[in-house]
Amino acid sequence: MSRRERDARVRLDGISGEQAGIARASLTDFLVAQAEDLRLLHTVEDPEGAIREVAALARMVAALRDGQLAVPDPAAREVMARIAGEVEEMDEELVERYEEAVAERRALCAFLAFLGEAGGEAR
Repeated sequence: MSRRERDARVRLDGISGEQAGIARASLTDFLVAQAEDLRLLHTVEDPEGAIREVAALARMVAALRDGQLAVPDPAAREVMARIAGEVEEMDEELVERYEEAVAERRALCAFLAFLGEAGGEAR
């Protein structure tokens, strides 16, 4: 994408400072991981795509820091769509694990209560 295509800058008015900080921290983690993976660029099926993704992540981190985004940025949009999908899948898995943990805790507490009620007597 040429610089001219990205000359339109929009302020990130719909994002609170807290949300921007959280998103920036998350995207920075993704950026660091992807940048480290560039060492293995020779093993990647689409090396140019991997480089574009790292560049897009860097632009998004900078945008969240500066409070404004250069648009349009199709590469950034594509990366964010993929990341959002991955996070949604993780959320579903976390909710499932949380629900399992809550059920496990309730079952153990119920069993403990039964043991307490039984007074430890042999039946």
